[in-house]
Amino acid sequence: MPLSRARVIFSLAAFLFSLLAAQGQDGDPTCTKLLQVGDAGAVAACKAQLDAAENGPPTERMSRIVADDEYGVALLAVGHQPKQSLEPFDREIGLLPGSTVKPDSLQWAVAFWHRATAYQQLHQWEQAAGDLKTAEDTFTDAIAAADTDAALAEHFRQLRQQVRKQHAEVLDRQGKHSEAQKLLATQ
Repeated sequence: MPLSRARVIFSLAAFLFSLLAAQGQDGDPTCTKLLQVGDAGAVAACKAQLDAAENGPPTERMSRIVADDEYGVALLAVGHQPKQSLEPFDREIGLLPGSTVKPDSLQWAVAFWHRATAYQQLHQWEQAAGDLKTAEDTFTDAIAAADTDAALAEHFRQLRQQVRKQHAEVLDRQGKHSEAQKLLATQ
């Protein structure tokens, strides 16, 4: 994975973790810290966090969502195992509808963005494009929902542009060059 993409994943993960921590839904600080610095120990620490979350009460969806995301990011960005990262990302996305995470939220968008990155690394272009479209649409909804908070809306716009850039790369790989150019021209 290019270093710039790894930085995006780490910065998104850090932002998600800080947002969840503010809501009282933080993950294991060891896992989070190791992820933030790209330490190889993140894979084992995040796996241990996931195991603990899976052994917790089934009603604790947020801790499982965070644990699946962090473990998936660890496998993807630190362990360089995109195929193995799909399982925790799939579980995370499966948990979203029954959780308190709203479909117009950062958490929802990031889950699809992370899985799209794994698909992209696996050269599974159709799946990557579908998840990037979902992430982009979610950020568009998040922008509308943040209408009273200009700074938050602008942050979502910037993230949506990053998703669009990645989506354009995938469309180029699919030979859809005009669609890619049109997407990049969209603000």
